[in-house]
Amino acid sequence: MSKKKYICTYFDFNYLPRGLALFYSIKKFHHDFELFVLTFDEQSYSYLENLHEENLRLIASEKYNSYFNTSVDRYPDKKQYFFSATPNLCSYLFDIDPAIDILLYLDADVYLFNSLDALYEEFGDSSIGITEHRVNPILKLFVKHYGKYVIGVNLFRNSEVGLKCLKEWKNECSSWYPGKAGYPLKFFSDQIFLDSWETRYSEVKIIKNIGINTSYWNAANYTFRKINDEYFVDDQPLILYHFSSLRKENDTTWNTYSIYGLVSIKNILLEIYTSYIKHIESFGLNNKKWEKIKQGDSLKKKLAHFILNFFINEKVIIK
Repeated sequence: MSKKKYICTYFDFNYLPRGLALFYSIKKFHHDFELFVLTFDEQSYSYLENLHEENLRLIASEKYNSYFNTSVDRYPDKKQYFFSATPNLCSYLFDIDPAIDILLYLDADVYLFNSLDALYEEFGDSSIGITEHRVNPILKLFVKHYGKYVIGVNLFRNSEVGLKCLKEWKNECSSWYPGKAGYPLKFFSDQIFLDSWETRYSEVKIIKNIGINTSYWNAANYTFRKINDEYFVDDQPLILYHFSSLRKENDTTWNTYSIYGLVSIKNILLEIYTSYIKHIESFGLNNKKWEKIKQGDSLKKKLAHFILNFFINEKVIIK
């Protein structure tokens, strides 16, 4: 499959190392692609501009804010402002570049371990591509407020259905405000709106490949193996791992927060995390600062974490 791939993401300077790792992981497996990056600060824009990478196309935050008449001040939490950008960025790119036929959105903390061709092949002639959380049955009792589908890997076609979905998703995100009646969460999330897509739109493809959008919240379902230097999830090649919530605690210790997925980081999964961490550390940038949604963990959740910590390893030590 040699067709050009159009991919987009966004991040600020705090996530720049992860964005760089994403870019170079794409470049490892693909040559004919463009990665559009919405940079949320001048530091990120200048750093990426100075790389002179022909596959990178940058969008400054000032241009984005002006185009959508938005700003970080509209949201009580910076990360909520970031989340609101997902449908905006995709819509914007279709507006400015009619050559884009299929747009793949990836979170900045997603990382390729294999070619994307299998993802595009499964997407086929669909207009919208989404992935399920695929959490194990026990976790389903506790994660209902996160929705059935997960942002991180999404596909949109430049078609009537694809553009309609993005427009309506954008409007849903734009009309949110703190305390909005009927909104089920205390914080803003673009993710819960995806729950209705399968019934609202035709041509929706739910990506079933377990090697795509694999993460700590579904890793307990699978066996991770390494064969001839290639990682596998059960019998499927690992294509995209989503390193969500990964946090650097000190100079040598990283917390994967995999305890919330009831999965222990060990053996091959530990190797997968270690290789990714070493890559983002290789850029020599600060990985310690962390933006977290202000959800407020309950006493029950903190107690469960304390108890599970005796049985589950969620830490990665880099020597």
